[in-house]
Amino acid sequence: MHKAFYRSYRPVKFDEVVGQTHIIQTLKNQIKNENIGHAYLFTGTRGTGKTSTAKIFARAVNCTNSHDQEPCNECDNCRAILDENTIDVVEIDAASNNSVDDVRELRENVKYSPVTCKYKVYIIDEVHMLSQGAFNALLKTLEEPPKYVIFILATTEPHKIPATIMSRCQRFDFKRVKNTDIIQRMKFILSEENIEAEENALRLIASNSGGALRDAISILDQCVSFSNGKILYNDVVEILGTVNIEEMFSLSDFIIKSDTKNALYLLNKFISYGKDIRILVNDLIDHFRNIMVCKVSKEFDEILSLPSEISEKFFEQAQNIETNTLIRILNVLSDVYEKVKSSSNQRVIVEVAIMKLANPIFEDNQEALLDRIKNLEKLVESGKITLYTNSTDENKFSNLQESSNGENTSLNGVQTNKYDNSLDNNSESKAGGLNDNNFENESSSSNEQPKENIEEEKFIKENWQRILKKFKEDKYNNIYGIMGSVKKIKIYSDRMFIIIPDSYSFAAKRLTADETVEYIINTVNLVLNKNYKIKIVFESNFTGVKFQDEEDKEDKGESILKELVGDSILEVKNSEKDNTN
Repeated sequence: MHKAFYRSYRPVKFDEVVGQTHIIQTLKNQIKNENIGHAYLFTGTRGTGKTSTAKIFARAVNCTNSHDQEPCNECDNCRAILDENTIDVVEIDAASNNSVDDVRELRENVKYSPVTCKYKVYIIDEVHMLSQGAFNALLKTLEEPPKYVIFILATTEPHKIPATIMSRCQRFDFKRVKNTDIIQRMKFILSEENIEAEENALRLIASNSGGALRDAISILDQCVSFSNGKILYNDVVEILGTVNIEEMFSLSDFIIKSDTKNALYLLNKFISYGKDIRILVNDLIDHFRNIMVCKVSKEFDEILSLPSEISEKFFEQAQNIETNTLIRILNVLSDVYEKVKSSSNQRVIVEVAIMKLANPIFEDNQEALLDRIKNLEKLVESGKITLYTNSTDENKFSNLQESSNGENTSLNGVQTNKYDNSLDNNSESKAGGLNDNNFENESSSSNEQPKENIEEEKFIKENWQRILKKFKEDKYNNIYGIMGSVKKIKIYSDRMFIIIPDSYSFAAKRLTADETVEYIINTVNLVLNKNYKIKIVFESNFTGVKFQDEEDKEDKGESILKELVGDSILEVKNSEKDNTN
């Protein structure tokens, strides 16, 4: 008869307990120093080693031939405890022995000394299932037991234990076992059984165990029965009813790119394959959680515990989604997961959720509104929507106009380019406006104006695509889009003026941010290997530049201000001076 792996490979020594070093070290030190407590409370989620540790501890304190505080598992006491053939170590299931009478019987037995062992050990599993009366009956015995008695209480729900009981016990919290430790244990079992397994298959089992080693080993046992000598990733997917990781990346990509049609198609494909909808939603939550970890943490490899190629895919997806969007998606999925538990039409709920995830327009919460605003900004910056800020433009495009050839439509001062036509048909020119056809050079019109450096401007024109490429490589897509619209660059001595079209005035605040300006200056000078003093100005504000010596002008700061904002603002400034005087 086959014996389950979790029973065959249950730890029999402290060193075999996985992932609970902090507890094992404390217990071994207590045995070494003969400082053994009379009552212990082992808490933690299922399958983390509470009962196994309790049994090892029971043997260790009674072993007659222990080494390094480990039970030998060979002496008479160890063999009797292992074979459950002694009355000195008693394991009680509180789920089925939870009455006051059961505890009274236990109290009567406590009075008798151990027969063959040094200590009489009572292991009460799932102790939170005891009734209130049973807890009260146990209280006095637990507080002052005979010196030869040790109580070990184990529970997955410590919040249900009365405070009076907890205060009389030494509490040990068992942690969830790390995926890496679970994988190592499974590899050990497979090597003992002479069975091969794909690394990705073991990782999938570990991630679905929820940190419970026993659950992972049970799934492994099932996979061994299903496989033909080697556990494959796709076999584990079939057994667990989960979704292949590649297909999950495809679904999440469709959601991130707002491709509702393909997202719903793939969802329908999963459902037609018989995938459990709750498991599917849970897998989506885990997937976007992994993306969020890559988005906000530099140490995502350690947190995710995934192969490097999978981690890199998560990192790539994280670069294409905003943190606010991730929060919105996880909130929606969490609500859906709760709804599908009790719904009779789970499919419709998930389909509606997918539509909400891919299209924030279907939601009215704060995160969705922020997403909609950011999507609109991207459209404007890409040139698909053009804003007109001058009054003449507003009058010109105040009415909705649709041309028969589909070139442009406009509404209330907003012009949209249906086919995203740029200044020419060259794809590179869409990104960068500096080419031979649209790079304008203005000759100096005044003797007072410093001489324009045409050669330098030509040099910049020839290297502008390199600058844009650097913006794109650094993931500054907003700057890349705006700088791609630049048609004019002016050079006077060591000063460079980057002239932005007025249609991008909506981005003035972003362009004037200190960190943005500093980044643009450093990047341009780095690519060109120059040391320009760079100014970013809008086309309507650029009226030419005049340099004068200090003796020709009393207020040098005023002359610089004129160069940047023109005379109109200075007139207001001077009139204010006159009024104050």
